[in-house]
Amino acid sequence: MFIYTPTFTPIHLLNIIAQFTFDFALYKFCGSSMQPIYYLLLSSFLAGSLHPCAGHFIAEHYFFSNTSGGTESIEEQRAMKSGKKGTNTSSSSSPLDSLSPPETYSYYGPLNILTYNVGLHNEHHDFPAIPWTRLHTLHKIAKEFYEPLPCHRSWVWVIWTFIFDKNVGMWCRVKRAEGGRMVGGSGWKESELQN
Repeated sequence: MFIYTPTFTPIHLLNIIAQFTFDFALYKFCGSSMQPIYYLLLSSFLAGSLHPCAGHFIAEHYFFSNTSGGTESIEEQRAMKSGKKGTNTSSSSSPLDSLSPPETYSYYGPLNILTYNVGLHNEHHDFPAIPWTRLHTLHKIAKEFYEPLPCHRSWVWVIWTFIFDKNVGMWCRVKRAEGGRMVGGSGWKESELQN
């Protein structure tokens, strides 16, 4: 799972010292009790456990193309709602047909309000410098690029499918054959940079 391991630097040591100092102060000033520490540890566990918003951890980077249903594009969802059962954007000729399966999936549901729009994941990957408050605007501006892409309709469905569907699991991640270039690393060509 780990492709790039960061080098341990003095800032990491400072972070560890700050954390233990805070934990000790919390212990000391809260009646020499471990309850506040347990509360923080339990909160960290519950934040990433089985609840609907935690579905985004799985939804963003696991491969769901082997499932039946649940990842239709917005165009396909509109066609299903309008009763055009035979309409499928993937059956018509599309420039997207020649592309390999997507590495990330977006989610456009109401839980984005609670999670600072982390569901708009394709938009975030394409334009990481755009703040979360503007991702819906980006989606509207470039909807011809995002609406044909598969997306999740429900983070609860994502968790359910991840647990119970044998075609989805820990091994269903996209790994590029040629690897990738470290963001900010050397090796950029002048033609790849925009002014």
